[in-house]
Formats: sequence, C-alpha cells, structure tokens
Amino acid sequence: MSAAEILLLRHGETEWNREGRIQGSKDSPLTELGLRQAEQQARILATHLPDLRRYTCYASPLPRAQRTAAIALGGVVPVTDARLRELDCGAWEGLTPAERAAQFPVLAASCKDDFDLYQNAPGGEGLEKLTLRLRAFLDDMQRPTIIVAHKVVLLVLRGLLTGRDLPALHNLTSPQGVVIRIAEGQETILAKAACVSP
Repeated sequence: MSAAEILLLRHGETEWNREGRIQGSKDSPLTELGLRQAEQQARILATHLPDLRRYTCYASPLPRAQRTAAIALGGVVPVTDARLRELDCGAWEGLTPAERAAQFPVLAASCKDDFDLYQNAPGGEGLEKLTLRLRAFLDDMQRPTIIVAHKVVLLVLRGLLTGRDLPALHNLTSPQGVVIRIAEGQETILAKAACVSP
C-alpha cells in the first residue's frame, strides 16, 4: 500500500441521523445500527490492513466520531483534531426538515440538496471556511492515515484529495459502515453487504 494512502470512516448512524435532524457541531448517540456499522468498519479494516500501527489515526472530537473510532480502530487510540469536527450548521442544528421549513420557509425551500443546506445555514460556518480548515489539516497530516469524522467533512476531504471542486461534491454520497480508501487521487469504497446506509 502506498505511503499516500488515506482511509476515511464516517461515524455510525446516530439518533438524529435516523430522525433527519442536522447535527453539525451538536451531537446525539449512536443507534444500535450505528454501533453495528462501526463494528463493520472494524472488520473491513482488519480484512484490508494487516497492521493498523502503520497508520496515524485521527478523529473528530465530537462524541459520535470518538465512539465510532473506539470501536472501528480496535483499541488504537486516535489523535483528536478539532479541525475534523463537523461543519457548524448554525440555526439548522437539531431541526428536522419539517421544522426547518416551518421556521425558515423561504430559505429552506430554496435549498435543493444537502450541500445547499450546509452552505446556507443561518449563522453557520459555510463550506469555504470548512475547506480552509481541512486544507490546513491535510498540510499537517502524517501519512498513511486513517480519519474518523463526519458527513460533510469527509465529502470535502474527498474533494480535496481527488481533485473535485465543491460543485462536484453535490453528486457524492457519504455512506456509513464503510471505509473509503484514497491513494494517488483515486478512491475505492470498501464495504460489506450488511449495515450500510446511504
């Protein structure tokens, strides 16, 4: 495996994921499915990586990522890096789609997809600021590397690592229960059939 290899893991499903609530900088516990997804990531890593100690492991400080890392990394303690925390989504955080539509009807109706929501969240961080902090993280990163983080963080990292611009990220999904391997600008999704969510 190449020294430039990077493995990306999204945290397992949470209660707010299941309810359609945006979490952002807030947190909610992993569901039973989320715990099984983290266990599946551990199995994937064990199958594809003979020795995790060759990798520098990083995780977001948010509890859902820390819990996933504790399971998926099989006891390897990651370096916690605040730059991997999820995008702050301002007033959207904690709201269901129906609640967003009720409280911000015009703005919510103008958002055509998740990326529009993240970019336009009232009082939120915005994708440009997120991209800047993730570029800084990549500049400091030791490789080969495993990263346990969040939906939008991992989408933006995938863009930065594969040469996709922000508009191209609208078409990507961010599955849970898988491992995304990036080497030399190419990505591969390592997955099992069970416990994967879109």
